[in-house]
Amino acid sequence: MRMKVFDFKSVFLSVFSLFVLAGCVKSTNTPSITPGTTTIAGMVKLAGNLTLLDSAMSKAGLLPTLDSAGPYTLFAPVNIAFTNAGFSDSTFYKDSVGYLKRWILYHILAGYGKTVAILGTEIKSPNFPVVSASGDTMFLTLDSAGLFVNGNLVTQTDIIAKNGVIQALSGVLIPPFYGNIYQTIKALSVSSDTTLTYLVAALDRASASTTYTNLDTLLSSASLFTILAPTNAAFQSFGDTSISQVQNANPDTLARILQCHLMNGRVFSSDFPQAGSLVSIAGDSLAFSFGPTVRSPGDSTPAAIIGVNRLSTNGVIHKVNQILNY
Repeated sequence: MRMKVFDFKSVFLSVFSLFVLAGCVKSTNTPSITPGTTTIAGMVKLAGNLTLLDSAMSKAGLLPTLDSAGPYTLFAPVNIAFTNAGFSDSTFYKDSVGYLKRWILYHILAGYGKTVAILGTEIKSPNFPVVSASGDTMFLTLDSAGLFVNGNLVTQTDIIAKNGVIQALSGVLIPPFYGNIYQTIKALSVSSDTTLTYLVAALDRASASTTYTNLDTLLSSASLFTILAPTNAAFQSFGDTSISQVQNANPDTLARILQCHLMNGRVFSSDFPQAGSLVSIAGDSLAFSFGPTVRSPGDSTPAAIIGVNRLSTNGVIHKVNQILNY
């Protein structure tokens, strides 16, 4: 069941009367928007399920911007999206204003008030690139399941404001702050996500392989990849009880195992088949199922995909709770 951000039954009812569901029929003509009476900033303040977004926007100094004429489209993460991603009021006040500003601007399209119907005339392919107000690119998909932004589902569509449109979002969008996949994993491992320290050690050790492609170089290249990134606990369950054990492992064996975790292209969680397979760069069949979970040929049980859609300049990072074994 999709959680509603706005559920006012009286004063603001007219503001929200123009919802267009994500499964609407695409039109060859650009639909028009009837403006609401409250600005985007005002509506965010009124919504009980957008309090964390309001706090982040306030710290970033962006409330006056979203009070201005616009028009804008705001992809608005609901509170649970921030909580699931590990963010809170206290987190925002530890971040620099510059960092927060780029982050929140990544959720905004400036100069456009885009309903789903309008987006339907513009999205030409899955993961269609659109430049956000931060200057970073987001990727939009519109299909029978709904509208997705970087793999995150829009859970309430077309909330019409005086100066644009709000689309409520199930996940937080994070621009590629740290660069490519390798740089992102390495930076996260020493800052906000210490569950990836074993993976950094494994990638570095595997890059000493004389049989397989250097993975550090591969994941630092301009080519697009998606990595199913095993956490520290995944390595430990596999038998690597310390980082030093990973650092002294056979580099060829490590490289081959890690290849099973890599797919070509930019694959968001919205691209995972509900009951089907994708292929690793080594040709391993990776069977996905609802959950989401993924199972490789050498696994007795599927791995849970526990963190999704972290964007880098050359692909996407998803975390898994066990090693995928070829």
